[in-house]
Amino acid sequence: MPLNPRIMTKIVLVVLLTVLSGVLLTACTSNALHSKSIAIPHQEWKQAAKTEFKVPIKDTTLLYDLVLSVRTTDNYPYSNLWMYLTVDGPLGKSKRFPLEIVTADAKGHWMGDKSGSTVVFSKVITHDRFPKKGTYHFTFEQASTDKVLPEVMDLTLELYAKEK
Repeated sequence: MPLNPRIMTKIVLVVLLTVLSGVLLTACTSNALHSKSIAIPHQEWKQAAKTEFKVPIKDTTLLYDLVLSVRTTDNYPYSNLWMYLTVDGPLGKSKRFPLEIVTADAKGHWMGDKSGSTVVFSKVITHDRFPKKGTYHFTFEQASTDKVLPEVMDLTLELYAKEK
């Protein structure tokens, strides 16, 4: 007995929606072992403000990529963003590094991925192994000569494991 055309249409729609939902869910997931975003209050990154991420490291044999993403509006007024990164690890040592993210080229074109009025800049901070298991603290401070950097929306830190 043939199926009613209305029932067939409903079955096809359910199957298509199920497949599409699966594709969208897969596309929206990240293979990051750790990912955290911290919003910058009022999109004004003050010099005194410290943005801290705690990242657990469970395997010292893996090679890791630590990626920082900074989101700004397209009204961000500078061609770069200077910051300090302080790393505190379970060995009890602390290291502070200057870090630059180039936001625009010499002609003023954004160097990040722009969508609407948002621009995302990503940078691999480290491509290395961690010497000891435990929690590592990554603290970012803006390092411009201005007391406040306007139009900075948030910072995201992601940890990815590479093949052994």
